[in-house]
Amino acid sequence: MGNIFSRSVSDSGTERNKRSLESEEVRQSKRVRTDQNVKESDVGIEAFVNPGLQGFHSILKYRAEDFLVNEVDMDNNIIHLVSLEGPSTNQKTNILEPEEFDQRMANIFGQEFSQQFRDFLNKPEDKDAMVTTTANKDQRIEFYHLVENSLETKINSRGKEGQLIIRWPNSEDDYQDEYIEWDKMPGEYLQVHMYKSSIDTMNAINIISSKSGVHAKHFGYAGTKDARAITTQALTLKRVKPGRLLKAKDELLKSGIYIGDYKYVPKGLTLGDLGGNHFTIVLRNVQGISEENVQTSLESLRDNGFLNYFGMQRFGTSTVLTHTIGCAIMKREYEEASNLILYPREGEREDYANARQVWKDTKNAEAALAIFPKRAMPERKLLGFYSRFPEQHKKAIKSLPKHLLSLYSHAYQSYVWNRVVSERAKRYGCDKPLVGDLVLVENENTKPNKQNSKKANAGRRNFADRKVPKILTEEDVDKYSILDIVYPLPGKLSVYPENEMKEVYRAVMAEDGIMMDGKEYFEGLNGDYRAILAKPRNMNWSCIRYNNPEERLCNTDVDRLQALPEPTGVEDGQYLALKVEFTLGTSQYATMALREVMRAETSSQAQSAILHH
Repeated sequence: MGNIFSRSVSDSGTERNKRSLESEEVRQSKRVRTDQNVKESDVGIEAFVNPGLQGFHSILKYRAEDFLVNEVDMDNNIIHLVSLEGPSTNQKTNILEPEEFDQRMANIFGQEFSQQFRDFLNKPEDKDAMVTTTANKDQRIEFYHLVENSLETKINSRGKEGQLIIRWPNSEDDYQDEYIEWDKMPGEYLQVHMYKSSIDTMNAINIISSKSGVHAKHFGYAGTKDARAITTQALTLKRVKPGRLLKAKDELLKSGIYIGDYKYVPKGLTLGDLGGNHFTIVLRNVQGISEENVQTSLESLRDNGFLNYFGMQRFGTSTVLTHTIGCAIMKREYEEASNLILYPREGEREDYANARQVWKDTKNAEAALAIFPKRAMPERKLLGFYSRFPEQHKKAIKSLPKHLLSLYSHAYQSYVWNRVVSERAKRYGCDKPLVGDLVLVENENTKPNKQNSKKANAGRRNFADRKVPKILTEEDVDKYSILDIVYPLPGKLSVYPENEMKEVYRAVMAEDGIMMDGKEYFEGLNGDYRAILAKPRNMNWSCIRYNNPEERLCNTDVDRLQALPEPTGVEDGQYLALKVEFTLGTSQYATMALREVMRAETSSQAQSAILHH
């Protein structure tokens, strides 16, 4: 644990350190015009593990580096960007002494060329030097084989119009043109660490794909990271030479993307192949609480954990929350779902509002499509369909991308889960299991999944290890702690608690016209289980005083690469900031952990309205 009373002197922030969230704010402003008053209670977030904590005023995500996310791999290593250098792909095992190498070169092209080539190799500082010779196909093949297997020095060579041209490689050619014997590599997947700022994972991958020429479908990743943060995570690419990425380095930097820590590994990444995420978060302008009570609150979070809610970002940023759309789709009310996506909604910018009003008033798909902003993907997709097939609401909704349809239905599952867990916390507290609650145990009937093992990229998890739910009885309830308890996300195969909370599930869904036992509502949704409590690991904290609201208060991975000193604040500064670090498991929300101690609304709209004062 850090020293919460630590205050030390540091240089004030420079212009270089003022990396504001302007790009993200601009992105938000393209759609959101005013405060939309979306509250946590709208999505079922209503309770706390420790209701007695005081709470305090603070500003979350004021600057990009105030919210750092570093992926944690399956071995619980925190992923950092530590090097931008390309990897060693040199698997040569038959390096020859210069005399023997020169003799073999003379056997191919003659003694004169062999000496010219040796003179070239002896002057690596002359980056503009070039050696050429006439060569037929057989000679070029023999040359390539000799160089690739027996010459340790990297060179660039190519055949053109009967000539063999040899020069020194630049930093990209060094890897782009290199021949790789994949069977001699540690694995055929190139693994890199990606650092990005103010852009989400999929957009970052699309940018890398565009700049490197590697199709986005070839990228593997363990988890998606939000745009409103600076994040570092692992990516894998099958049989891709590092030069494809290295040559795009400068272009990627323009988008705030750094690629480094290159290495080859035997298995690629698939979604879920991670141990969690490590967060470094700065809360600025902390007010309304003593430092002693801040420490008490953080100790409670560390020792008791927090309710493992699905956070506000799960439900979107609009007044039309995504779970309401999911609910309409699950009830097969496709016209209603379409209206929720397309009709006017409170608080949006004028260009969105105008397009929505045109659709509502005229149902003219072409006219609305012509003025809808390009970034309005769901709306434009629906209108494009309606322009060809008017009134075909079911088919229009089904024309949306699968991942978007999943997002809507998963949001409704998350909403129900939040509502039920809030009710359980209010009725029974968060200190012990109940008879009838669920835990996950080993599945004794699992058979090895042969199909997965044959896939080109089956990922790094063993799905045969997937656990199954067990209902607690009077005899075994004392064998488990509250941290073992899981509650289901509704689905066709979900097992529900055998206590009062089962009827809460039934009642919450009935409010929305969904019958818990009606499998027709859960098309494509088998259900899942989620721990009701989460406890941060590797948690520490400290306080920092500062004067300039824009001052850099936390170093990123790139700052450390550049050897910048760690910010320590200004002694007796005007403002107080709280720096908190912790590790959470997969699909756990840092904002929900902070909510336990802040007692403040965590939506992006609520936080963006808070200013220094």
